[in-house]
Amino acid sequence: MFKSIVTILVLFFLASSTIAQEGFKDRPITNNLYGPTAYTLNKGEFTVGIGSIGFGITDEVQVGTNILLFLFQISNADVKINFSNSGTTAFGGGVKWYNFDLDVIDLDASFTSISPYIALTNKVGEKTLLHLSGQISFFSGDADIDDAEVEAESSSTGTSFTAGLEHSYSNKTKFLFDAGYDMTFEGLKMGGGVLFGWTKFRLKLGISYYNPKDVDDFTFPNVGLWWRFKG
Repeated sequence: MFKSIVTILVLFFLASSTIAQEGFKDRPITNNLYGPTAYTLNKGEFTVGIGSIGFGITDEVQVGTNILLFLFQISNADVKINFSNSGTTAFGGGVKWYNFDLDVIDLDASFTSISPYIALTNKVGEKTLLHLSGQISFFSGDADIDDAEVEAESSSTGTSFTAGLEHSYSNKTKFLFDAGYDMTFEGLKMGGGVLFGWTKFRLKLGISYYNPKDVDDFTFPNVGLWWRFKG
């Protein structure tokens, strides 16, 4: 699988280099490989992916959701704000919200997750940006099993940090690298990939490695495609 992913990356990189359309000029990315950046969508911009939808309310505020998760009874929404942007340094933050409700014959269960995060982006080279972010998640849930006459409630928190590099090879090709640590599962996560950006279409191809404590480490692909356009 790893060789196949590398082959696909090389082919798309060669194909992208022959296309003259500029997709990233004056349009900073809102996520690196998997970690957030401090930037938001421009005012009036939409992103539409496989389930994911985002909209720039202003140049500093964006909102989004994933409509596919609603099919699995998971309500979700996120909002992100760019607090400052000096041209070399930007600071932002946001919050993600998920809610799952399951009501069947003998089981009534619900789960809620709220995850605020902050992100700092700093220019460290002519074509290179450093992205730093931290997130804390609050989980709560309860279950009611009628036949067993059992009620249960629980809550927990989770914290993670991510550092990433974004290198602009051109106005349509970026190399992305992320490394992070999940303090809850005591796991190191890292990966790299390529992001291609044409006038409207975006394609991200990469690979990541995750090593949580007491669980076998594993490698998985980072694949994303979406459209970014003015409404």
